[in-house]
Amino acid sequence: MNAARALEQINAEVEKLFAALKPVAAGFGHVAGISGRIVREDLIDIRGAVSDVLTEHADFVAGCGVIPVPHLLEDAPYWMEWFWSVPEREPEALRVNLEPLAPDFFDYTTADWFVTPLRTRQPHVAGPYVDYVCTNEYATTLAVPVEAHGEFVGIAALDVTVSGWERRILPVLRGIPEAMTLTNASGRVIASTSAELSPGQRLDLRGGAAVVGSTAFGWQLVSDAAVLAAR
Repeated sequence: MNAARALEQINAEVEKLFAALKPVAAGFGHVAGISGRIVREDLIDIRGAVSDVLTEHADFVAGCGVIPVPHLLEDAPYWMEWFWSVPEREPEALRVNLEPLAPDFFDYTTADWFVTPLRTRQPHVAGPYVDYVCTNEYATTLAVPVEAHGEFVGIAALDVTVSGWERRILPVLRGIPEAMTLTNASGRVIASTSAELSPGQRLDLRGGAAVVGSTAFGWQLVSDAAVLAAR
């Protein structure tokens, strides 16, 4: 396998996950487009689509749900309709403090996975970052913007841990004759065939000499030899 083919396979994995989010986003858009007051109970109708994502990708997706803009819901200024996978149990609702005056308030409006879809109105892959809210692991979030009546109303998203990506991507990387590492656009390692490069580690890719190619979502395939030689 060559690097170009590996990038195609990696990109296809990401595209499959974005496709899985479409019913979740559509359901959220429908609820957000209802005229009159919208409350948390209205989001119950989306749970079937969320459950489908978690069930169909049970070995891969760690969490899934929708996150509305502040004050979209009349009975909850901030809200996360989010469920995460629990081994050998039904998915559980995420519990975080969304009270703005609380010392441990989780202000999701500052997170890259919320801010970037709001700004660009395009699907976005955030991370890897340490997910202190759900998994306590390095994770990525795939998020799509949701609109109703032409206005941004929030995101539909799912989480994949870096260990989940490694299980999918390392066999692809090992099929390339040269040792390779997959990073995000800022050079943070997602998966590597080198024992010297760890997930989450930030690589200095300035100059681009080590970059072999990139996916449609900005992930980069880099040469381990070039990276290690430059250290």
